[in-house]
Amino acid sequence: MKKSLTLLLAILLLVACSNKGDTIKDTGEENNETAIQQDESKTNTTETVEQKKVYQMRETATITSDLYDFDYEVTVNDFNIQNEVDSVKIQDYITGADEGYGFAVVDVTIKNISDESYVPNEMFSANLAKEGDTAGDISNDEFFEVGDKELAPGDELKGHLVYDIPLDDSKKYTLKYEISSDEETHFVLPNPKK
Repeated sequence: MKKSLTLLLAILLLVACSNKGDTIKDTGEENNETAIQQDESKTNTTETVEQKKVYQMRETATITSDLYDFDYEVTVNDFNIQNEVDSVKIQDYITGADEGYGFAVVDVTIKNISDESYVPNEMFSANLAKEGDTAGDISNDEFFEVGDKELAPGDELKGHLVYDIPLDDSKKYTLKYEISSDEETHFVLPNPKK
């Protein structure tokens, strides 16, 4: 009797787990929906990239701080790659650095066009990305000491943002403000060594 009961339970379990002989026709509808969603997400990504504000050297960008909701202006005045900045050599700054490294120096003017004073280095930063990088690197603030001082409404400051970078074949670099926000703003900087 136990064997019969066990066999009956096993058969019921198999029947319950099966699709009861119904055949499901794979129309590919689910796969098509997934493909459409993937295509839409690619389109949205492309649109997002296209919506970024892009400027060249010597153009002035008006940027809104995504976190603090105030406006400021940035102008990139010059861009160089060099082995020394403010009497600091790249080999002294990075232990073991050889001629494969350098300082990327971006001379900028920042103007406070908001109604309140702020300290630029505490409120925003700029990343420098080489070709193929999505985010880039943050600047070395010790070279941008002018950014540690309060900037009153209507005032501007001039200084240089400094990045230590490996030298490569990049034909251009991108300076990025308000990265990963709706206000992300780019400055395209041709490589002066190319």
